[in-house]
Amino acid sequence: MLQRDTVFPSGQGYYDSITPNTIQACLYKMDDKNLAPDADSAQTPKDLPSVPGVYPAHHKMSAAEAAEKEAEREREKIKAQWEAKQAEKKQEERKKAEEARLKAEREALYKDLETLNYELLSLSEYPSDFEIESARRSRLGWFFGLGISVFLFTSSLLNLVHPWVGGIAGGIAFVLWLSHGTGMMQFLPGLSRYPELLAKRRKIKNGVTEYIQQIEAKRGFIHRIYPLVHHNPRLRARKFRRIALMSKEHNLMSNMKTLQDVALYHEYLDECRKAAEEYFRSEREDQMLADLDFDPSVEDLEQELTDNAHDEESAESDQTDQLPEEKSLKTDDNSLKNTDEPAVAPNVTSSTQDDQSGQS
Repeated sequence: MLQRDTVFPSGQGYYDSITPNTIQACLYKMDDKNLAPDADSAQTPKDLPSVPGVYPAHHKMSAAEAAEKEAEREREKIKAQWEAKQAEKKQEERKKAEEARLKAEREALYKDLETLNYELLSLSEYPSDFEIESARRSRLGWFFGLGISVFLFTSSLLNLVHPWVGGIAGGIAFVLWLSHGTGMMQFLPGLSRYPELLAKRRKIKNGVTEYIQQIEAKRGFIHRIYPLVHHNPRLRARKFRRIALMSKEHNLMSNMKTLQDVALYHEYLDECRKAAEEYFRSEREDQMLADLDFDPSVEDLEQELTDNAHDEESAESDQTDQLPEEKSLKTDDNSLKNTDEPAVAPNVTSSTQDDQSGQS
């Protein structure tokens, strides 16, 4: 039998030795299984692999089998399309549920804006530097006045000054001693006002810091309500975007060191509260329109109708303005005609008289 990799030697003598009988014998020996008459039987193995959708040349299907295969492919195609639609539908539902959850979370944060202590954040009771300095100077004056009064009083006891001067100085010293506590005599500067103001300032500062930490918590607060910028353009300012970014990066408290930072935080929350009021008002209006099945495009239609009505009214007013002018023109024409007729009539009568005289 001839092999595929048989190498034929070169030379004309070899080719001359090949006869037709030799070629026929080789062909009979080639693959008797494929040339057997029962090659299509079930017992005889197929040479070609059984690949789905690929059939050998000697395998033939009937019309019913072909229709069944086609119907099965169509069913699989429809099933795949249905599964794809179901997956897309579930994905859309999950997306809507996530949007609804985020919206509910944002609305809860917007409602929390109404419950914040804006009076504490505004630092309205925070002692100013002027009050602190005034209290410090008052304390120095109190010490100075009390010291001089005591000195004069003791000097009068030693007969160094007049007794009247010592008595007056003693009375002043007694009054100053009564004003030591600010609760006793409010109209006089006391010794304890300066430390009280310092303690009050320290208390308010610590309270504001703790309150801001409570508001921000672990997730931050002001950066989560920043979407209110769509309802209040003032929130687009660079200073507000800066503190919102610090809240998102959880380093707001480390950067809040001065009173100006606290005032900026309070201003941001105040603007957000105004924006939240605008947001809820628009939501109520949209809900009312949805309950009434009112189409927003009808509003535009009404506007167009009103514009058309105004145009018609203006056109009618123009026409009414033109009518008196036309009437006046007509009256002028009629008056001109009336004035021309008498001038023409005598000429006509005179011409008729001339004709009659000529005939006579």
